[in-house]
Amino acid sequence: MTFCRQKGARQRLCIILIFLFSTLLGYLPSAAQEETTHIGYGIHYGPNTNVSTDWVMRLGVDWVKVYTLDSAYAFPGKRILYRFDMGYPDNWEQFRQNIAAKTRAIAAAPIEAVEIHNEPNLSIEWGGRQPNAWQYVQMLRVAYTTIKSIKPSLIVVSGGLAPTVTTPDRMAVSDLEYAREMFENGAGRYFDAFGYHPYGYNLPPEADPLGAQPLVFRRTELIRALMEEYGIYKQIWLTEFGWLRDPREDGFQCSMADPAFSGFAWMAVSGAQQADYLVRAFDYAHKNWAWAGPMFVWNMNWQQMDWLEPCNHMRWFGLLRRNGEPTTAYYALQRMRRYPSRYVPRLWLESEPLIADISLFCPERLQLGSFTVHNIGYPSSVELTILPVNNGALFIEVDPPRARLGQSVTVYVNALNLKHPGQYPIYVNIRATIGGRVVSQSVQGYVTAWHREGSC
Repeated sequence: MTFCRQKGARQRLCIILIFLFSTLLGYLPSAAQEETTHIGYGIHYGPNTNVSTDWVMRLGVDWVKVYTLDSAYAFPGKRILYRFDMGYPDNWEQFRQNIAAKTRAIAAAPIEAVEIHNEPNLSIEWGGRQPNAWQYVQMLRVAYTTIKSIKPSLIVVSGGLAPTVTTPDRMAVSDLEYAREMFENGAGRYFDAFGYHPYGYNLPPEADPLGAQPLVFRRTELIRALMEEYGIYKQIWLTEFGWLRDPREDGFQCSMADPAFSGFAWMAVSGAQQADYLVRAFDYAHKNWAWAGPMFVWNMNWQQMDWLEPCNHMRWFGLLRRNGEPTTAYYALQRMRRYPSRYVPRLWLESEPLIADISLFCPERLQLGSFTVHNIGYPSSVELTILPVNNGALFIEVDPPRARLGQSVTVYVNALNLKHPGQYPIYVNIRATIGGRVVSQSVQGYVTAWHREGSC
């Protein structure tokens, strides 16, 4: 720590970022690890095809999203996200019992996370009903509380919203509008991570979400801003994303006139672009979205679903060709740089440099800096107790003494009683009770007092 003790500019460069450990695994990541481990790499694997699971294993992903319980056993060593589909209940008690029965089956399988329904802002996912955010939140509430009563460690992801605009008949509701209605109705209490489907349509992943075409990969940032507006500081899981490869590359003349391809022809990009955009999307999220969780490319094997029309758009997001050969995108994802990834619910703390110089000729009360505790995977209702450590002549204060997740805490020092030069350490402890267990960690800084004359 010699570097931190040196005077002047170097002293001010010394910043301490200490992360609160996981209550599940006791894992205490370093600042460097946190920078490189927040995302995970995932792929969709569809059921009822003859595609070898080896294609998934060789792709090098951490996560696999599956649609049947049997599929969960097919990928040893991988983390499994299961899509938990459900219909709107006519009988709520029966609905709860069905959720409980399914959860017990899931609990017996090697499944780490469940996604509660799919694209609930589209009528097609409700059997032609108009999407209703209030109704979905009630379903999510029953599902979440039931699941947690049976297997608390199971990660619950809200149903990934489709990026879209609201249509005049409201058979599709804008993802931003639907998310706001969810949060207004208390949805933030009933998921561990927020599910989202940021398809890139026909633009690169870096395209501005405030540009002429709003439906782009980075629309995720608008969802994040909305979550923070409602005080929800949980991860966003990109449970589907991708780009549609042009069918003409494989000799299929699909057009807007084909009902199976209607509305999708304009999205088509070349195979080379699909590969490039997917790799760049992972890279962009890694560098810019500290709040992003696992990202699931859609899809591996929909080309092998023989019951789909040849021009069905779902086929052309796939990483395998119809003859089973890998696409350019498959090889690009296989080769791309990856960072170690793990997901465990945890709290983590981000701090400004809590460092100051004070002249003994004019000691004062001053604002030292601030820190924020963020949440990944725990209920938003967790309350933090902030405990400054006071010993000696330097008095430490915090505001507020009790804080919510995502709320900034300001640290003050009162140096009026300092008499001697030197470096005085600052410690602030943060405590929270989660699931009946107390977790704690501290943030540290220091004040350097000098015999220095001059104006105060």
